[in-house]
Amino acid sequence: MVQFKDLNQLQRYLTRGDIISTVFKDKNIEKVLASVMSKAVQDVVYRQYVPVEYLRRGNDGGLSDVRNMKITKVEIDNGKVRVLFENLTLGQGHFSPIYEHDYDSLRGQFITDTIVDGLDENWYRTGKWSESRDFVKKTIESIMDNPSHLTDAIKSAYRKVGFTVK
Repeated sequence: MVQFKDLNQLQRYLTRGDIISTVFKDKNIEKVLASVMSKAVQDVVYRQYVPVEYLRRGNDGGLSDVRNMKITKVEIDNGKVRVLFENLTLGQGHFSPIYEHDYDSLRGQFITDTIVDGLDENWYRTGKWSESRDFVKKTIESIMDNPSHLTDAIKSAYRKVGFTVK
C-alpha cells in the first residue's frame, strides 16, 4: 500500500497517471451535483413565473434535466482539485405567432449564461423570462450548506480506485 508523507507527495501521485480524472469520472459524483443543480433550477428559475407563451422542457431536455449536466473538466491547481461542472442545455427558441419570430435567439446555443446573468441581448423581447436567475450560485450554496452527499460520493470514488479513505 502506498503511503504519503505530505500533501505535495499525494498531489504528485494523483496527477501522475491521471488518477484525479478517473476519480471524477465516477457517475455518482456527477449524479449528486446534477441532483442539487436540478433542484436549484426548480427553485430559482422555474418558480419565478409560469410561462403562458411557451412550454418549458423541464426534466425533458430542459434546464432542470440532469442529463444535460456534466463534469467537463478536472485539474489540480496549486494543490486544489478544480472540477468544472456545467449545465449544457441548449436553447430551442420559442416561436411567437404574435411577433412572428422566436422570443429568444438561443436555438442550438448554451442557455446557462443567459439565464444566470439575464443577458437581454439574447432575447428579442424582454420580460420576466429575461431577468437574471442565478441557479449556479444556488447550487454552490446548497452544496456548501450540506456537503455530506458530495463528500460521500467523492470518498466512494477514491475507494473504487484503491484508496483507503477516512
